[in-house]
Amino acid sequence: MRMKTSYLDYYKMILQKVSFDYQLLKKELTKANQILTKDEKSKLRKWMLQNGLFTEVSGDEHRFNMS
Repeated sequence: MRMKTSYLDYYKMILQKVSFDYQLLKKELTKANQILTKDEKSKLRKWMLQNGLFTEVSGDEHRFNMS
């Protein structure tokens, strides 16, 4: 039996896989922000900070850690 994956978990997986490419990461994050709830967006942002994908967030501008 296959387990269901939440949109939040799905986008965590996708963002981790495309983190090597800034443009892909930005594109997928935009898609995630259109689908996720406010609470899920907050959790995703926290996850990205913890996993080094965000170095800083100010307003709507995102700074990604691409090292």
